[in-house]
Amino acid sequence: MSERRGKRRRSVDVFFNKYLGGHPHLCRAVDVSETGMHVVVLSEPDGAMESFPMELRLPGDSQTLWLWGRCVRRKDRKQAIEFVGLSDETRHRIECFVRAA
Repeated sequence: MSERRGKRRRSVDVFFNKYLGGHPHLCRAVDVSETGMHVVVLSEPDGAMESFPMELRLPGDSQTLWLWGRCVRRKDRKQAIEFVGLSDETRHRIECFVRAA
């Protein structure tokens, strides 16, 4: 995928769950920014969903983040996911994680 994000990003290698149709599907986050993340989908049903919940624990964080996202680009098994509707607390936790890089 070409570089399109204007925000700082932090490389990660962390597994997380993306919930589609109420069922968890394992994905791997490759990098995280304040506005979204680049992921590799390991297993997921066909058919795009408008938005979906995700369960993510950032490295070094003891608490799980529950996020909503939407896929803005996809190519093969790679996806760019934009965060939507983040609470101020969740946004702050992600910003602190990215800036600590």
